[in-house]
Amino acid sequence: MAAAFGVAVIAWLLPPAWYDTLPRQLDLPPAPINGVNLLRALLACQAVVLALAALFDWRFVRLANAPRFIGDRDWTEVDDITTRHARVALALITALAFALRLYRADADLWLDEVTPILDYAALSVPQVIGTYYRSNNHLLNTILLKGMIALFGEHEWSVRLPAILFGVAGVPMLYWCARLVLSRRASLGAALLLAVSYHHIFFSQNARGYSAYLCLALLSTRALIDGLRDDRLRSWLLFIGATVLGFASLLNTAFVLAAQGLMALGVAWTVARQGGAAKALVRRTLMVFSIAAFLSAQLYAIALPEVYVVISNVYRTQSTGFVFFSAEFASEVVRGITDGFGMGALAAAVPFLLVAGAGFIALVRRSWALAFALMLPGALTATFLLVRGLTFSPRFFLLWLPLAVITAVVALDAALKWMTRSSRTQTRARATMLVTGTVAVLALLSAASLRRYYAIPKQPYRDALAYVEQRRRPDDLVLLVYLAELGSQYYIARMPLPLKSQYRPVRNVPTLDSLLVERGTGHTWLVVTFERALRMDLPELDARLRAGWVEQTKFAGTVGDGGIGVWVERDQVTKATP
Repeated sequence: MAAAFGVAVIAWLLPPAWYDTLPRQLDLPPAPINGVNLLRALLACQAVVLALAALFDWRFVRLANAPRFIGDRDWTEVDDITTRHARVALALITALAFALRLYRADADLWLDEVTPILDYAALSVPQVIGTYYRSNNHLLNTILLKGMIALFGEHEWSVRLPAILFGVAGVPMLYWCARLVLSRRASLGAALLLAVSYHHIFFSQNARGYSAYLCLALLSTRALIDGLRDDRLRSWLLFIGATVLGFASLLNTAFVLAAQGLMALGVAWTVARQGGAAKALVRRTLMVFSIAAFLSAQLYAIALPEVYVVISNVYRTQSTGFVFFSAEFASEVVRGITDGFGMGALAAAVPFLLVAGAGFIALVRRSWALAFALMLPGALTATFLLVRGLTFSPRFFLLWLPLAVITAVVALDAALKWMTRSSRTQTRARATMLVTGTVAVLALLSAASLRRYYAIPKQPYRDALAYVEQRRRPDDLVLLVYLAELGSQYYIARMPLPLKSQYRPVRNVPTLDSLLVERGTGHTWLVVTFERALRMDLPELDARLRAGWVEQTKFAGTVGDGGIGVWVERDQVTKATP
């Protein structure tokens, strides 16, 4: 009862004035409701629930027939490696994952890593929680980022450290989930594939919330399956904690929770068919999901109205993503695949899809709960985006990466079982070695793509700016075009010379004209990135720049369309031609 009274007092005394001082985008519609009032309402509801729980002396009592809920337990095989050996091997794989994610973590930050520093580093933690200036506020990562900067200073590696650590933790999380459908040996193979995955390393070295989202989605999925099976308090608490932190990492966790809810309903239906206590299970699941959703809503309550405004308006702009049924989206997907596995992946696409399909069927047979908990979030995301008319991006379907890894290993393991279903022990041992070798080859193919990844930063601001500084004259003017502005200015501030007066941002034609008048007799250089966004968002400026300037060189980046071009005036190119 004391807790209920304390929450009620907090709701009553919550100060509203600071809410109006939070930074917001002025060009967006006003929020539909005051965030502080929303938080007050949620706190009041929490106080009522706590008071009722105290009044009726509610305590957690494990359901008596919990083991009948669902049959998913850790996969066992007679000839599997021991638990001790598996733990040692997993520790080594996790150490490898850490080394791969820490290596070259000091490469240039890209735009979406720079903007959280510029937007939120100077804000207090309550202000960070209440602010949704842009969709780049991945809440948990932003708060941890502030902590890392306070501890270690502002460096590329320290800014990325939270994402790196969550990326490393995702490897044993995948192993834990894979144990539902694979032996210890095969689960280690799945963990190894994720440890050396180009795409997982990319997002683990991306100072955003994606690696935390993946790690916590895997954790909550395994905890939920354990809770549905055994109804232990520790499993439910782990699920609630992982879900709330998942929401703090990325709002896409809403689709994970929705998918898990559908999976839980499927479990209840299965239990009912088997004569189990389905109603008790449904009540337990509703309670646990309600607590997780309610705490997550409280976490975002102050910012939630602004979240609605930003997402509803910003993601209708095509430059923020792609139309689903478009050649551009297909091209972006192909680019991601070939970056991770090379051009040979395209030639292997058809047989791979056939193997993946067979592997998914095998996965469903072994644990349909795990299969659908990992597959459905992407399907629900796609449905939501299509219904709302919003743009698509491959990163929205990131949870399919661990699903693909588990599916691939399950396909190989199922093939092994089929080949050795009536064979001698010696033949089974050889088949096991064959599957292990296949997983090792896949890991090596994925690791081979890392050479290019490490050689090229996500966005090469320092190289592009150094190139300009080596060639421009003192009276030359350098224009930072549209999305090249923030990242360039971030690194210009860290260069030894005061360059602010020579580097000027430009986002429209009138600003361009006024800057050209100011330049005097000097020449004008352009620094340009994300040309697709420039072309779509500012077509008049794009046409004007292309008429007067030409790209002299371009520095590659691993972020799609994130290469940085240096442009010079067309007449200068003509004069330089012999």
